[in-house]
Amino acid sequence: MDHQLQSDIECFIIVEEILCQQFLVMFIFLFMVIHGISIKRNRHVIRYLMSSRVSKIISHLNCIIQDSDTSCIDKLRMDRNSFHTLVLLTKEVGGLTDSKYMSSSEKLAMFLNILAHHEKNRSIKVDYIRSGWSVSQAFNECLKVILKLAPLLLVNPKPVLEDELDDRWRWFKGTLDGTYIQIRVPSKDKPRYRTRKGEIATNVLGVCDKNLNFTYVLPGWEGSAADSRVLRNAITRTNGLKIPEGNYYLCNGGYTNGNGFLSPYRGYRYWLRDWQGENPPPQCREELFNMKHARARNAIERTFGLLKGRWGILRSPSWYSVKIHNRIISACCLIHNFIRREMEVDPLEIDVEEQVEYQQDNIDVVESSREWTTWRDELAQSMWNSHLNN
Repeated sequence: MDHQLQSDIECFIIVEEILCQQFLVMFIFLFMVIHGISIKRNRHVIRYLMSSRVSKIISHLNCIIQDSDTSCIDKLRMDRNSFHTLVLLTKEVGGLTDSKYMSSSEKLAMFLNILAHHEKNRSIKVDYIRSGWSVSQAFNECLKVILKLAPLLLVNPKPVLEDELDDRWRWFKGTLDGTYIQIRVPSKDKPRYRTRKGEIATNVLGVCDKNLNFTYVLPGWEGSAADSRVLRNAITRTNGLKIPEGNYYLCNGGYTNGNGFLSPYRGYRYWLRDWQGENPPPQCREELFNMKHARARNAIERTFGLLKGRWGILRSPSWYSVKIHNRIISACCLIHNFIRREMEVDPLEIDVEEQVEYQQDNIDVVESSREWTTWRDELAQSMWNSHLNN
């Protein structure tokens, strides 16, 4: 009898456990069904909120790119016509596309705004009424598109003609220099990126023509790298800096005076401030050469000045990776060229005064040359003779 009772109790316990498990399964199922309905309702609410923001988004964008050139230049560094031209160029050539909720114009406006003012993601998402993810996606998409336009926006270098009327360029062909742009790098890489002044920066080689347009840019070298080393790398790259025989670029005293690169005389006055005010005029051929060299080479200084003045993201370290930051530098140079091509007057140029201070055989080595030094002496003597005759 006791055995039968114990068996019944065990069966009852088993049945009770089964019923409890079934009840729990049904409860979970009902919860998932109810929660799924709630999610669907929330989606409709989100879509409704998105649609209610469209008018505000369009209104803010129109204030920048439609209302006046003044606001467009202030926010995006170019006038309205130039901006719309760039939009067409990025869509037709670069492949920039409109997304479901964001136009190409808005993507490009956010991108230029970030470059111009070094705006943080959280600031842009508030101004443009977008999520941080949308802002980040638009920035990366526009950066890739702008870099695709490099063949169109980089200016093809043209030798200065012998009959050049501008006195600064009568004797010279073109100019190059390097500049430092501050970046953030991992702690282990800081020694390599530390400059002589102790800043953490990348060494950027830039080449420009007499119209202050970039013809070649090489970002990415560590701040500790010597200018001559960066230049040597530039001319040995497959798609690097090409200098046809018989042509040359002006460079400062940090570079070697050799075939294709004309540096000033060391030990003589050179900087523009040395020739201004009550300072005496050139007293010998070397000083005259240095003065004319400095006046012509000032073009690259002014070009870098315009570049950094135009794009705030180049004036202070950003949180982008080194790889992305180097791409940003290249993109800024390309858009700089676009602005100078499309706008009749560069709004920043009036604020940047001169600094006071077929296949051809190309030059593929950077080293001092006795013949090149002799040629520089002959050129300096020609300048001096012309100066004495006048």
